[in-house]
Amino acid sequence: MIFSKKIFINAPLLVILLNLILVSCSENRVSQCKKIISITQEIAKESQTNRKTEDIQKALQVADSFDKAATEMRDLSISDENLVKYQLGLADIYQGYAQTTRQFIFALQQKDINTVKLMQQQLQQLGQKEPKLGNQMNSYCQSK
Repeated sequence: MIFSKKIFINAPLLVILLNLILVSCSENRVSQCKKIISITQEIAKESQTNRKTEDIQKALQVADSFDKAATEMRDLSISDENLVKYQLGLADIYQGYAQTTRQFIFALQQKDINTVKLMQQQLQQLGQKEPKLGNQMNSYCQSK
């Protein structure tokens, strides 16, 4: 006599269990937000510390830090589509700060007043974009 066991799987229960496993294995929005915020806080601290420096070498080091922050930001593994937009937007802003700071310093050394003024305007524009994007991201990260 052959006995067979039939296993009945409750389909809705299986779906719920699989979703729990997938959710627990992937990063949630909060942890992804924290990764982005960590980089923004680091570069904000360094930028604030050296905001009024007149030392060209120090200003170039800050530009290097913005490059590094842009690279770190782009290299983050972010799966949330909305957060990816903020991630790449901030990376672009940091890259812009780095490039514009270097151009500003070069123009200053060359005594090219028109370019100096143009770079100042570009830095101000970047300075307006960053908090706007940061506030949008913070609102998104705090929403449920």
